[in-house]
Amino acid sequence: MIIVTALSFSCFEEDQPVSPYAGDVTTIADSVQTHQSYFDFETGRVIATHNSDAWQLGFECGDNGWHIITNSGDNWFIYNTGQTLPDHITAMPAGVEHLYDVQAAYPDSTAVGNWVSFGESGAVYTHNLYLLGQYSGGVFTQIRQLAFLEVNDQKYRFFFKEETDISDTVDILKNDSVNFVYYSFGNHSQVNLEPDKEKYDLVFGPYYDLATLFGMTIPYQVGGALLNTWQTEVVLDSLRTFDAINVGLLPGYAFASRRDIPGYRWKGVTVDVTGGGSASYSVKVNYNYVFHTAQDNYYKLKFLSYTLDGKSGFPQFEFRQLE
Repeated sequence: MIIVTALSFSCFEEDQPVSPYAGDVTTIADSVQTHQSYFDFETGRVIATHNSDAWQLGFECGDNGWHIITNSGDNWFIYNTGQTLPDHITAMPAGVEHLYDVQAAYPDSTAVGNWVSFGESGAVYTHNLYLLGQYSGGVFTQIRQLAFLEVNDQKYRFFFKEETDISDTVDILKNDSVNFVYYSFGNHSQVNLEPDKEKYDLVFGPYYDLATLFGMTIPYQVGGALLNTWQTEVVLDSLRTFDAINVGLLPGYAFASRRDIPGYRWKGVTVDVTGGGSASYSVKVNYNYVFHTAQDNYYKLKFLSYTLDGKSGFPQFEFRQLE
């Protein structure tokens, strides 16, 4: 994992060239390895950006929201100890497997999991204790004990205790205009980072997923694009050319709201193990995406590049509205 992490931040060469394009072209100006950028098709621009290290936990909004997410894009992972007594807490596992959210299965496969269930008598809480830590150099640091205590239509409540013995019980206030609100342990406060959920379609940034490198499939930090699941849908068309996709094809598409489409698999990487670990990215030119936005518009998109001025992490793509 140390070697793989080092390679992920090595010097990356330019992409393979693609055919000329004539549509609307956008480059994500802030690296998806260090930032989260929110892109809106209707305005054709990034409407908000923040550093990927601005939060550790995210809390689902909405009256019935109860899911909690973890920021693996900044190497934070969470472990459900299955214990309810502090004296019984064990250490963090040796690796990060099962300690990060699986974007392809959201909301059913978060690392926090089902900390609460709902029945006729109301909410039932596991009261399990969790360990949250940042993974670096093969070890976990800044470990905190957490217990998620309560959720209702207005707020969450959780408890934390840090290695310095600082502890507190925190209320997180929901905001119905966004998908998530966040908590930062850096300043011990709620941070509201997302734009209005109706105003964007894609979130570019880092996250963990299973990736294959050197013939091994392992948890790996990737840079890609996650779908805004608020009334936004997408489909991948790898059979037709970008120019051949038109409105007449829309009734035949099976649109989905899966978060990791497009994700990161629209590009491939080749690592030069004999040349100091440098790598080159190639865009899969047959991967075309069609989006159905919350404003009931349709857009097609194809990626053109993942590098800018010789540095990786800057997706460039062409998109056009289908009318």
